Parts: sequence; structure tokens; C-alpha cells
Amino acid sequence: MSSTKLLFATILAFGLAGLHGASLQAQDAMPSSGTGMKDMTPQMEQMKPQMEQMKAQMEQMSAQMVQIQALMKDAMDKMAAADAAMKAHMETEQASMKSQMALQQAVIDHLQTMNDHMQAMRDHMAMKPDAMDMPKKTGAKMKKEKGMMGDQK
Repeated sequence: MSSTKLLFATILAFGLAGLHGASLQAQDAMPSSGTGMKDMTPQMEQMKPQMEQMKAQMEQMSAQMVQIQALMKDAMDKMAAADAAMKAHMETEQASMKSQMALQQAVIDHLQTMNDHMQAMRDHMAMKPDAMDMPKKTGAKMKKEKGMMGDQK
């Protein structure tokens, strides 16, 4: 059992020594507040123009995005207006076509009515046998007969 304690103590000592050594290495790697910052200052100065250039590029890209969004909104608004105008035009065209069709139907109905009336007149004239046999009177004879009829009254 004492050899186990001795082994344990040895391992513990090496472990603590390793831990202490690792912390010393970390301290060596970490720059001290005075000299490390002085060493990093030239690097930071070299990076400063690059950072400013990147910042300017980001601002330019942001401005371009705003322009693109404005153009897209404008295009969408124009498309909506064109759609509304097209819809109104199509509705007007449809109403015009309906009106034209109604007018054509009215003309057809009127012509059919006139045809029916003429047919009825032909049928009526065909029933009167003396109407076809009557000689045609000239305008002078008709005026003379009208004058005689006026005298009889």
C-alpha cells in the first residue's frame, strides 16, 4: 500500500509540474501589455485601409440594394397598373361585343318582321282576285279621280 501512495504522489507531482509548465508557456505566448501591443500596432495600421475599403464596399452594396428594391417596387407597381388597365380594356371590349351582338340580333329580328309582313301582304293580295286584274293607273289619272272624289263630298 505504501508503494501505491508513493506512485500516486509521484504522478501528482508530475501532473502539477506539467500544469505549471503549461501555464508558463501560455504566459510566454501571450504578449505582455506593453511590448505585445506595440508589436501589433503596425499590423493594425496596415489593416486599417483594408477595413475602411471593406466598410465603403458594404455601404455601396447597401445603397445598391436600396436602389434595386426601389426599382423592383416601381416595376411591380407598373405591372399592377398595366394589369388593371388591361382588365378594364377587356371588360370594355366584352361589353362592346355584347352590344354589337345585340344590335345585330335586333337588325335580324327587324328584317324577319319585315319579311313576315311582306309575306302577309302577298298572301292578302293573293286572296283578292280583282286586285291583280286592276290596270295600273298613271299619276295623272289618280289625281283626276281624287279630284272627282273631292267634288262628290
